[in-house]
Amino acid sequence: MKLHHGIANFFGYELSHLKKHHPTLESHLHILFDLLKIDTVFDVGANKGQYGAMLRKMGYQGAIYSFEPVNSCFQDLSTISASDDNWQVFNYALGEENTTMDINVMEASEFSSLLKPNDYGKELYAHKIPVKQTESIAIKKLDDVFAEIINNNSTKLFLKMDTQGYDLKVLAGAKEVLSQVLGLQSEISLTPLYEGMPDYLEALSRFKDSGFELTALYPVSRDPDSAALIELDCIMRKSAN
Repeated sequence: MKLHHGIANFFGYELSHLKKHHPTLESHLHILFDLLKIDTVFDVGANKGQYGAMLRKMGYQGAIYSFEPVNSCFQDLSTISASDDNWQVFNYALGEENTTMDINVMEASEFSSLLKPNDYGKELYAHKIPVKQTESIAIKKLDDVFAEIINNNSTKLFLKMDTQGYDLKVLAGAKEVLSQVLGLQSEISLTPLYEGMPDYLEALSRFKDSGFELTALYPVSRDPDSAALIELDCIMRKSAN
């Protein structure tokens, strides 16, 4: 049994992956967005705007709200979104409380995290994950800023989280908003790269307890020496039950 099916079975799901219809993350999102009639995407951990650009390339025309706290990345995000009137960007992070923290800005900015890299992460990504500098950033609860950003109770929302180990904190600060979240995406780790980062079993349990069910799992990275999976993109929808 393949690993992603084993994970699904562990949580009581039967995961059907129809290759000819869902061969890539993009094609799966396109189908899921149409099915759920998604009209709003919250892009948490936007980095330089790669996710929003991917959504536009796959034909999504709805609203995008991107959140990126690292200043240099936010400048690039602002540039790529500037000509898109339906794409707004915010220079802060989302989490479980309103506060300020230092974020570790890595050599490769996509690995920047509020958590410190662990020994495995340092070994695996020796040239990417060293901390280049730290920045003091604002963190806000999605529950507290949602009404300021969106004044529409009929929003059909998709929540994408890629925060390098902080996704469950984002979820904890969005308890009230979750009633409007029809689908979500989270990067989950089979082998954590950061200190204190939850593993995939804890993440999947939290998502299931929050009322979501798996629709797909896509490999993100592998250990080059063992070929073991390290990270997966986990796509879920609000449970029909």
